[in-house]
Amino acid sequence: MGCLYLLCALLSPRLCLAAMWLLTPWVQPNAFTRWWVPLLGMIFLPWTTLAAVWGLNTEFGPLQIAAVVVGLFADVGTTSDAERRRRRQRDEK
Repeated sequence: MGCLYLLCALLSPRLCLAAMWLLTPWVQPNAFTRWWVPLLGMIFLPWTTLAAVWGLNTEFGPLQIAAVVVGLFADVGTTSDAERRRRRQRDEK
């Protein structure tokens, strides 16, 4: 089951987070107590939120912290790459 979640997370982190939220108790109440925190994470930082869900449902240690940091870099990297592409397309026109 874990490999299925990992494959889903690589293809579509928002879909994976929504599926985990609806089908498992990992997101709420285990990882987050408020419903709006994973919702904001799903919108703005999906890979970071997935890493936090995994980290908060296991024994939190250096590996989980590294996963959250890698998720943050992935989120920032995809956002900055999308903005760079938009600017390049605008400059070509």
